[in-house]
Amino acid sequence: MHSQNDDTGAASAPVFPDAVVIGLTRVCGALSALLILVVLVQITTAVVRRYVLDAPLQWNDEMLGYLLVAMVMLGAAEALRRGDHIAIDLIVSRLGPRGRRIQAAFANLCVMGFALVVGLSIWDSIEFARAFGSYSIGYIEIQTWIPQVPVAIGSALLFLTAALGLYRTIRRLPE
Repeated sequence: MHSQNDDTGAASAPVFPDAVVIGLTRVCGALSALLILVVLVQITTAVVRRYVLDAPLQWNDEMLGYLLVAMVMLGAAEALRRGDHIAIDLIVSRLGPRGRRIQAAFANLCVMGFALVVGLSIWDSIEFARAFGSYSIGYIEIQTWIPQVPVAIGSALLFLTAALGLYRTIRRLPE
């Protein structure tokens, strides 16, 4: 026999995979933070080699560009999830609870739209680069699709994080 608590527990279980999205977001956010340290070490090494040892690193600027893109895209979803992003709340602070929920839903929809546009366009770019077999034109000769992968991952994670925010916002809207 099933007790009434078992049935309500199953019925109230979250539909959206909150733990999966939050876990992936935290992992990518931690990776982004680690990349900040890698960039710091790389810049310090480059400065010492250039100005102290008079032996500059030829590939440094190109690598920093790739790492910067990866750092931003992998950390964007965590910043959104934690609310650490740039926000202008001149109007939102004057809204009531329902208005704030509507604004939050709209904001999450906008982020989802942005992430979808970026994600689809980078996916097309990755497919083209792989089909064409293009390589970068700097000191680091790498297939051009490889440094684009963090943009695709970050866009997908940003979309999922905004979708989770939208889901939570809608779930709380009064009927």
